[in-house]
Amino acid sequence: MTMKVPVENFVELYVSHQFLQSFPFLNHIYKDITLDTCLDFISTKQKQGYQFFALYHDTQIVALASVNWCRKKKNVYVQGLVTEPCSIFSNQYIKKALLDSLYEWITNRGAESLQVDCLV
Repeated sequence: MTMKVPVENFVELYVSHQFLQSFPFLNHIYKDITLDTCLDFISTKQKQGYQFFALYHDTQIVALASVNWCRKKKNVYVQGLVTEPCSIFSNQYIKKALLDSLYEWITNRGAESLQVDCLV
């Protein structure tokens, strides 16, 4: 018998199907969007400098963060971070895993700080 080992992946979201898969999370952060307006909304946010990151457990998103670079790209502001309860991990573990991965990603790109505004 082969035991399946859970895989966690930290991913920057780029393509339409990723955003559509993450819609329930996005809708927790941005209450006014609908599935029909999601992709246009994301496009507008990306033009404003926002980036979106997800933590996957196998193929399912378990957390999503919306971030924006501030002060000459030295500080990163997390506008929203949403988690999905998971039978394998606690919400606290999921949030920490996403924030740790995000912090490593931004510091590798020259950021000096990470400010978190909202955890849901």
